Amino acid sequence: MTAPPVLLSLHPRFADLVFSKLKLVELRRRFAQFAENREVFIYVTSPARVLRGGFRVDQVWKGTPEDIWHEVANIACIRKPEFDDYYRGSNVAYALGIADVWEFDSPASLAELRKRLSSFTVPQSWRYVKASEVKLFRQLREKQSSARMANACGNGKDYVATDNVSGLLKM
Repeated sequence: MTAPPVLLSLHPRFADLVFSKLKLVELRRRFAQFAENREVFIYVTSPARVLRGGFRVDQVWKGTPEDIWHEVANIACIRKPEFDDYYRGSNVAYALGIADVWEFDSPASLAELRKRLSSFTVPQSWRYVKASEVKLFRQLREKQSSARMANACGNGKDYVATDNVSGLLKM
């Protein structure tokens, strides 16, 4: 059985760093077991308040905050004082390796999510994604991927695929 996806809440600054592929790990005080290869959806907090995209967890580091700092300091996009504040009082730290980042062309607003999923709640930190949410989130992703492909191929108008290496030829 595949582990259920999770929904992470990220502040806009950190979400921007993830989607620009500068932030290569996400830091957490707690996280789900068996996180490797887990699908993650990113909800960006105020003022954005949107479901923006996601990533796959590549690997997970677990240890004391000091151990984690030494492992991921150069790829976490956070300064040591802020890191220390975040983990203050915690004996365990997690760092989730970020891989296969993707972003919606049009992020889904909180209002839109609640309109389509009446029980949708924003996680304080993270939570498992419900089956009905997984279906919608993946549909939104596939819809945008299909639209992106159609746009790349000229919406299927006046183009025909060819067997040669040159790709698409205009009719």
